[in-house]
Amino acid sequence: MIPDPGAAERSSSGRGAVSFFPYVDLGDAFQPFLALRQGLGFLPDLFRAQTLLPRAIESEARVAGALLLKTASLTRIQKESILVAISAAHENIYCVTAHVHLLETLGVPDERIDQVATDYRAAGLPAGDVALLDFACKLSGRPTSISRADFDALRRHGFADGPILEAVLITALTEFLCTLSTGLGAEPDFQPRDVRPARRWWLGTAAGTGPGVGGHDTPGPFLRAFDMPAGSFPPFAFFRDRFGFVPNIFRAQTLRPDIVEAEAHMVGTVLLTEDVLSRTRKEYILLVVSAANLNTYCVAVHCEMLRALGVPEEISDQIAVDHRRAALPEADGALLDCALKLARRPREFSKADIEALRRHGFSETQILEAVIMTSLTNFLNTLQMGLGTIPDFPPKRVVSGGTTDRPRPASARGDGEGDTRSLPGDDDTHLVEQVRRGDITAFENLVRRHHRRVYRTLMGITGNHEEAEDGVQNTFLKAFEHIGRFEGASRFSTWLTRIAINEGVQRLRQRRDTESLDAPTAVGADEEEPFRPGDLQAWTEDPEQLYSRAEIRARVEKELMGLPAKYRLAVILRDIERLSIDEAAAAMGLGGPTFKTRLSRARLMLREALAPHFARGGGSHARD
Repeated sequence: MIPDPGAAERSSSGRGAVSFFPYVDLGDAFQPFLALRQGLGFLPDLFRAQTLLPRAIESEARVAGALLLKTASLTRIQKESILVAISAAHENIYCVTAHVHLLETLGVPDERIDQVATDYRAAGLPAGDVALLDFACKLSGRPTSISRADFDALRRHGFADGPILEAVLITALTEFLCTLSTGLGAEPDFQPRDVRPARRWWLGTAAGTGPGVGGHDTPGPFLRAFDMPAGSFPPFAFFRDRFGFVPNIFRAQTLRPDIVEAEAHMVGTVLLTEDVLSRTRKEYILLVVSAANLNTYCVAVHCEMLRALGVPEEISDQIAVDHRRAALPEADGALLDCALKLARRPREFSKADIEALRRHGFSETQILEAVIMTSLTNFLNTLQMGLGTIPDFPPKRVVSGGTTDRPRPASARGDGEGDTRSLPGDDDTHLVEQVRRGDITAFENLVRRHHRRVYRTLMGITGNHEEAEDGVQNTFLKAFEHIGRFEGASRFSTWLTRIAINEGVQRLRQRRDTESLDAPTAVGADEEEPFRPGDLQAWTEDPEQLYSRAEIRARVEKELMGLPAKYRLAVILRDIERLSIDEAAAAMGLGGPTFKTRLSRARLMLREALAPHFARGGGSHARD
């Protein structure tokens, strides 16, 4: 059975004690409760646990009713199957129990339900339903790797844009409900089923992570939408009046105007109210969680929102990077610590985290609203990643890197070329020790933390998405098998990257007529042959005068992937993954001077390849 560490901490004295928070009797005529009972057949304790904030219950019931209960494109069984599969992957006992029950009421056989929860690929589902669950699990577990190829895969199975939009929305709703139920400490509504997923998101086999180094292969949005003027569509008029613009994340959902209307109501009643938490504190939560989720769109939006609220730009930037260094009041720092833990490490969240906020002077209602805001942020982040909407404002910071909520200090990034310092401790040490003691969940945490780096390393070597995806699987399997041999002489991430490099090299060796990373050179073993660039023109001072940000990124990625593997990898490890010189050199099995030489040559090669596009008087229009 899925473990429920918070169960022992909840009170069981009476039916009213259903969560970490006090229960308030709202009466039999409370409309959202009546609607939920009618639509679901019971009133989930998830909503009873929020009676301190009736307005939040009302907005959540509207979204759930429009998404889950209203018949549109996907069937109710398809929606509930997405909820069960993702909740099981999260090991969220509350949501698994509730939605298993709902599948039972829809007439799905018990054996089929259990199989959807444990391994939907073995459940005998139609190929289209398997593809739908593949997509949803990938969006949930690896949202930054969603690409246009994932949408094309669903279209090949006959799904039009309407059903795909619903799949994105149901996935985002599942993230909201899982985060919310964890933060509330909600008791299961029924006897929990004995289900433990055999597959994890990171083993998902949905269509590729996408070519290139950074996830989305071509700019979104990925789905068609209708142009709806604010003057004739009240939700857009609401956003324009309150924000001064209509965010693209809502413009991209006009295939379902009823959903946009429900979301606008939630924004108005949860984000824009100031009777409990201040608007600034809510924006802090949105910003810090979005940064931890690597969501550049939401970081840009909420940095702008904070600027409009009078927060200095340097403060919002520091919150996005590391809120602990932003000189915030101690209570605000504790609030953001709690939000990050709930959003990024929900299995570690417990009543002790709620108690910590109480000690900092937060009221029950303020803590409840912080939990709801954190859940809303995970909803919006997942939704935006699934829609692929472009930023409403030029991002001052493109969020990238690992998936932890703790940015690496400058000493670990090695921002200076001569900086070879490393952290005195390894952030992964505790998890590695847990894995050695047989803790599979700890290994899954390592996988989530390092998946993107491993994928991009393998993509940099092989230049092939399918091989990179296969290589990721093998890399983590090898790491798991041999973790007992890891002695800690280097960082775990360096050791893991070296395994990925070896995996990629082996794949190159299996090809014919392909340059290897360890191809011999005409000079000494610790030297690189000199490089004499033939076309290093002066670049225009502002390449964005010629290209949009998306075009620049696509051009750089294309030329980077055209470099020989050993040079391509040097750029990826140093300039994209931000490893220090020592870390990158160790990962490639090179000495520091040799790596610096190889990196220097790689940068010159890349600059030469880009020069015709960004040189003064250049640009693609000048070459036609």
